Order: sequence, then structure tokens, then C-alpha cells
Amino acid sequence: MRFKKSSGTVVAVAALFASAACVSEEATSNTSDDALVGTGSGAECSIDETVKVGAVFSLTEAAAFAGEYQREGLELAFEEINATDGVSYELIVEDDKTSVEDSVAAFEKLIDRDEVSVIVGPTLSNMAFTTFPDAQSAGVPALGVSTTAEGIPDIGDYVFRASLPEEGALAASIPAAKEAIGIEQVAVLHDSADEFTASAYNTMMDVLAEEDVEVVVDESFATADTDFSAQLTKVQNADVDAVILSALPGATIPLVKQARDLGIDAPIVGGNAFNSPVLVGALEDASEGLIVGGAWSAAAETTGNANFMAAYTEAYDRAPDQFAAQAYTAGYLIDQAVRADCDANREAVKDNLGQILEFDSILGAISLDENGEVTQEPFVQIIENGEFTILQ
Repeated sequence: MRFKKSSGTVVAVAALFASAACVSEEATSNTSDDALVGTGSGAECSIDETVKVGAVFSLTEAAAFAGEYQREGLELAFEEINATDGVSYELIVEDDKTSVEDSVAAFEKLIDRDEVSVIVGPTLSNMAFTTFPDAQSAGVPALGVSTTAEGIPDIGDYVFRASLPEEGALAASIPAAKEAIGIEQVAVLHDSADEFTASAYNTMMDVLAEEDVEVVVDESFATADTDFSAQLTKVQNADVDAVILSALPGATIPLVKQARDLGIDAPIVGGNAFNSPVLVGALEDASEGLIVGGAWSAAAETTGNANFMAAYTEAYDRAPDQFAAQAYTAGYLIDQAVRADCDANREAVKDNLGQILEFDSILGAISLDENGEVTQEPFVQIIENGEFTILQ
């Protein structure tokens, strides 16, 4: 079925294609549980059995800056949904400790022991390239909420993402920065070791070429690097209008601080990884003027956004970020998929997640197609006086 508009709140990839191609035949967990089938549909859907939803987030170690926000956003969504009639959800959250090994173990537990209907997460794309094939083989729909690297939806037909891909964020932020500040020559700095940032680098170069912006410095670094003096000296000696950066927050913070300490005051443009108040707080004054493209904005007048921010702040005593907003939206997308046919079995959830059309969310109108890809309009923001504001 196709939903009507509704309201509610890359070598590695190639290696996966062969297994993904035969996954539908391998899936072994597609048997229907009659207890998960209810009566009615949509708002009138009623299922007696509690629907189990799994989540795998990085709640500790390097990516905890995102995982905790994701857990809170998803919990808030299901608390709200459970306050309505018809369908009750049990959320089972696992910490992958920012480790591939622990992420795999968490997926296995949720699939085999907990027998969840759907899994949200993991936090990082490099985890997803390992864990999503397991969900695919088991016939369990998996919904990424921050897995933005190129190739994620290609893993298989049980794999989805409600996270604007990095190419979408950068394809918006670079042209917007060009229009707003008139960039003609740039320096490109990127982490070449991480799946997410390496994918973003390719997108950066493509978009810059399309926008006829000249790259005069092109430098890479490793994920764990903390000294960027060699790369930044080349930027300092070049005449650039902006720095285009693809890095995880762990490298972004020292790199941006070192750039500002060296007197590099050119605007710094990035994608999804910039979109966090944690990063802004850590950078302090050095964050001023950062330009970021992303999936959510606190300044956006989207359906339910003001209520979401108020409820989140009251519940967790801090403002939400993009990671929380995307996870929160995922809860409502799952509820939408379950209520479509009033069926919380894995196969039904998979089929209906892939047919969500222009769901009216705090991210704006969002769609998921049968290939697992998300469609939404990105927001481009600039940090001014320590706050994210829409770039004009």
C-alpha cells in the first residue's frame, strides 16, 4: 500500500551486494505471529500484544556524544505514542560501546533472543555496514537514524534510513555558503579513514566541481589525529574563501580550535557532524560562523517541532539536537508502519516502512521508499552567538 500524506509528530558496500542479492531467500524470521496482528488501521488500529522495538546506539566511548541523544529522542517518542490508544511498544536499548564487535552482539541479541519487530540504529555508518547485513539475513527491518554514508540502503530491502545522507546535507550547505558569502576558492580537509567522512569527501568534491568552486588545498588526516598544524599551515598560506571540512566531532573540535588560533578566520563549512550543541559548547567562541547542512533545525517551524523541543528539554534538562530529532522521528515512522495494516510482524513493518510518503514530521515532510532511502529537504544553518540559525 502507499501512504497518503499524514501528520505526526563503498569497496565495503560492493562486498555486500552479493549477499544482499540473495537475502530475501535467506531470511528465516518472516513467519507471522498472529498475536502481532490487530484490528482496524491507522489511528483505529488496535493490537493486544506489546510490540518490541530494539535500538542499538553508541551510549559509551567515542560516539556517545550522539548515542545518548538518540536514546533520549527515541524514548520520548515511544512514551508519547504509548500514551495514545491502540498499540503499545516496549523499547529495548543496547549499547554497542562504539565497537563493531559489540554492535554485532547487540543486533544478534535483539534479533534472536528478544525477537523484536524492528531495530533502530546503530549510531555509526561503519557499524551499520557490518550489522545491517545480519538484520537483512534474518529478515528484520533496520532503521538507521544517523547512518548517512553512501551505500547504506544498498545493503538490502530490510535496510532503511531516516537520516538525511551526507551527500544531501553537503549538496545543500556548499551552494548555500557560496550564495551567502561568495566562495570561489576553498581548502578541503577530510578524515580519510572513516567510512562516513570518506564518503562525504567524495560528495564535497563533486558538489564543488558542480558549483565551479576551485579547490586550492586538499588535505587529509586520520580519525585519531589531534595535531593538524601541517594541514592548517597550507590553508594559512593559501588564499581561500572558506574551508570545507569532513570530520567526526573528535577531530573537528581540535582542528577548528587550531585553525582559529592560527588566525584562519575563513568560514568553515560542513555537513551532519557539525549539527550538535555538544560540539558548539566544546568549541566555544571557535564555533562562531560554522556553516552546517543537516536534517533538522531548532529554528524550523515544522509540525510539532516546538512541542518536541519543550518536551525533550523538560524530560532531559537539556535542549535536543539533530540526533535526538531524527531518533524521535523514527519512533513515529515505525508506529506509522505498524498501524498501516495493523500488523507488527517483521515483514509487514518492512513493507510499510518502504511506502511512507511525505510524513509530516519535526524534520519536515519525510518519505521512505522501498529501496530504504529517505527524502527530505535539508536545513542549512550558521552558528551565530553560539546558536544555530537558518543561513539567509
